[in-house]
Amino acid sequence: MSLSPQTPKPETMLTMFHGGSAYPDRVLVAGAGPVGLLIALRLGQAGINVDVIEKEESLSERPRATGYYAAALLALEKARVLDSVKDAGFSTHGLCWRKPLVDDGSGGKAMGDLIAKLIFPDADGLGNGVIYPQSELGKLLFREVVATGFVTFHFGRELCGIREEDDSVLATTQTRDGKEYFRCAYLVGADGAKSATRRLLDIPFKGYTWPERIVAIDVLMENKDVDSHVHTSLIVDPINYGVVSPLVKPQAGKKTMYRCSIAIDPLDTRSDDELAAEASVMPLLEKTIPGPRPLDIEVKRISPFKMHQLCASTFRRGRCVLTGDAAHLNNPFGAMGLCTGIIDADAVSDTLELIIKDGKHLSLLDIYSDERRRVFQTFVDPVSAQNKLRCANDPDTATEDWFIRAVMNSSEAEIARLGSAFFDAWGTDMRTLVESS
Repeated sequence: MSLSPQTPKPETMLTMFHGGSAYPDRVLVAGAGPVGLLIALRLGQAGINVDVIEKEESLSERPRATGYYAAALLALEKARVLDSVKDAGFSTHGLCWRKPLVDDGSGGKAMGDLIAKLIFPDADGLGNGVIYPQSELGKLLFREVVATGFVTFHFGRELCGIREEDDSVLATTQTRDGKEYFRCAYLVGADGAKSATRRLLDIPFKGYTWPERIVAIDVLMENKDVDSHVHTSLIVDPINYGVVSPLVKPQAGKKTMYRCSIAIDPLDTRSDDELAAEASVMPLLEKTIPGPRPLDIEVKRISPFKMHQLCASTFRRGRCVLTGDAAHLNNPFGAMGLCTGIIDADAVSDTLELIIKDGKHLSLLDIYSDERRRVFQTFVDPVSAQNKLRCANDPDTATEDWFIRAVMNSSEAEIARLGSAFFDAWGTDMRTLVESS
């Protein structure tokens, strides 16, 4: 292989070089989470060659997001996977706010009083919402990506260098055996909260971290009260607020896997490892799960995490762009984390397709960056922050909140108007923006 000035010297070329002369029609996606996989799928469906690098050796099994609605459903439909997601998961219509557990009169606990119930607006006839664990969505998307025939996966490759040339990007990855190099026309950083892409591009990540931590607990338990329309409960409490949602469709009287995400006191100084012990989470579950005592449950997985409200100062640096958690982070109350990443994936896929397939100018990457940053700053960040504060509240005064009162007192048509922002303000139609610019 002949060497150019941009090619690593032979003594540093420990393993493989990917891309070569094929890079003008090639995109490198860093991160094989659902956002990176959705981008790879959309580009592969468009006939664009993609390399996906992932520092882990396999897809992640960590407990994370579970629900998708509004503009995120439209993005999944556009990628032609929504029907498969709905078949593998199950449909839900909304969520509710509840007070903490109460005594049931028999030594056990019952669900707290219902404060309000919100029905999501229908996503253009596609349904109100879908519950499907993030790890399972990743597996589904992976199968669909492979089927395109245009995407190559490279697991066990950690991004450690980015160098932009006039018409390409040279990415360096570290493997167990040495370094591997990828030359591409564009690099998409979908590599999560600790994004190597963002760090290597020296892009500031600005915002704040909430003082308390959340413990996500996957627990097998029996269903006592199955609402066939609204499956997710937001528990309102000043300290141990949380969200309880099934991971598979619940059936009355049968055990179902649930995700209980519960806040702990910000003054609690225990380490994450200590919080991840089953003995540590049992008091939290006692406050969260209804039924007879002692609890008849089986804890499957525990994952403590911090909550952030952070946004990158730009989502574009040259031929490199950020998306999903690499670009922004927000707390999980209201399911606006992965859903926002899915909507990002739709926007960046359209952007790259317009540039690569339709010959549009590279400056479209600025439009993508500006629009998705604007959406985070003006919609996702304030709405998700208020969602969290609404849960971390006194349950006896919860109905003083304007939004709770609106949910309680509005007609179906008025709720639909409130929900329209979750389509119009959350999504970004890059093709319409380009046509109007």
